[in-house]
Amino acid sequence: MLREHNVVIKDPRRVDLRFASCYPNLYRSAMSSLGFHIIYDFLNSREDVYCERAVYPYFRTLESSSPLKDFDIVGFSLQYEQDYFHVLEMLQEGGVPIRKSERTSEDPLVIAGGPCASSNPSPMTDFIDIFLVGEAEVMLDQFLDTYLQLDNPREELDAFLDIKGVYVPDNPVEMVIVENMRDAWHPIKQVIPETDDKDFIPAFGRAFLLEVSRGCTRGCRFCMAGCMYRPRREAPLKDLLEIAEKCRQATGLDRVALIGAAVSDYSKIEELCLELYERDFQITTPSLRIESISDELLTTLKESGLKTITIAPESTCRIRKVANKPITNDDIITIMNKAFNYDLNVKLYFMLGLPTETSEDLDNLLKLIKNLEEIPERRSALRISINPFIPKPHTPFQWVDFDFKEMKKDVKFLKSELKRSNLKIDSPRMALIQYVLSMGTADLGSTILKSLKSKVPIREWEKLAPKWDMDDELPWDNIHVGVRKDYLKEEYLKALNGVLTPWCEIFGCYDCGACDKSTKSY
Repeated sequence: MLREHNVVIKDPRRVDLRFASCYPNLYRSAMSSLGFHIIYDFLNSREDVYCERAVYPYFRTLESSSPLKDFDIVGFSLQYEQDYFHVLEMLQEGGVPIRKSERTSEDPLVIAGGPCASSNPSPMTDFIDIFLVGEAEVMLDQFLDTYLQLDNPREELDAFLDIKGVYVPDNPVEMVIVENMRDAWHPIKQVIPETDDKDFIPAFGRAFLLEVSRGCTRGCRFCMAGCMYRPRREAPLKDLLEIAEKCRQATGLDRVALIGAAVSDYSKIEELCLELYERDFQITTPSLRIESISDELLTTLKESGLKTITIAPESTCRIRKVANKPITNDDIITIMNKAFNYDLNVKLYFMLGLPTETSEDLDNLLKLIKNLEEIPERRSALRISINPFIPKPHTPFQWVDFDFKEMKKDVKFLKSELKRSNLKIDSPRMALIQYVLSMGTADLGSTILKSLKSKVPIREWEKLAPKWDMDDELPWDNIHVGVRKDYLKEEYLKALNGVLTPWCEIFGCYDCGACDKSTKSY
């Protein structure tokens, strides 16, 4: 049984626009997504709009059990490429024609936002009318106002082109971000589920979400979010404490999950956590950067109730330099020992198949993992996740191919050598499909549609895998995210030579182009 608190109920007959906010993944993932909360709260703050939620695999809204066809706008949050299949299923079961070419003025306008919609919308252009590129609260008001002014929005899509961040396929677009975190939308009355069913419990448990920052400038060469959402922007400490108190009052919860692309890089992270702890909050957080974990931070997190820290060594020391992650094995071991001394559990994330990786690197990765496995006294205190590396648009590694056969061989090798219950290695098959969807063109529409009716053979996905050269025009070249393409090329060449690019916030600007689109707020 599922009960929800802080659900917004309006009379659909008394609003000008009905908006279905759709999350094409499971409920627990949807309710762990701050972006999904922001859209719901932001839209329902308008008296003329009623936003309801729909999550996969349910095809009616949670608020009124309405099918998607009943709405004026159906909006999808595209966080993961593999969710594209669920988008089509939700449209079909919701009574909305799947292909945009088959919709009429009687059908909802179908839009999409989120990281995948902002990075490479091409594979979904057969199905989505309009994409929102960047951070939605910057453009949503103007988008909805424009929609309400049009007699037939579907026939007048060009009217949206004047809105910065709105992408109508085949037209160039400039990504938009919140320039100052004081202008970011912080949802206070967050919807809180109450249930004993683990399938409906969010990733952070019974907690409200507090966004401390956006963007990351560390420069990891594999990280799409770290390249696209630059520069790093912080919310003022005083504001965060006030928001936390308001959220506690609105939700009845004392547990707060700190959210951000680089939470532990927040300039006042120790002070923030200590202040929250002294106000009797329990604190949880996603992964922490090894470079910015202090004894003071670990002490406060432990005393506030945190049970597990997550860190990402990624690979061996040599490959970390390729990826521009300047941490040593000793750094990893030191943090792990400190965490275990605090009686904290540790989760480690590794990637397999990063550029220039050789069989010798794979052997060294295996040795490193086995050495790290020996550190905790309790075997259950350590969990390890190994994920195939998947090249992403707008990163220095967007010119790297995905070698499916080599990945299968390497995964098989690691599985044969690592025998532990707390080890998870992701599927090479799913990684290949994600690569194709991430890096592909609009021609993928027919294959995505085909997958709705039958399983597409893996050989077909292999044939669809793109191979991009540095001089090629890329499907996402008309999506301008701020970082210069020449800069990405420079970083790729530095990666192949194992050359690090130190953190710009300490060592100075490298003219990547991102700071031209924003100003820092701290």
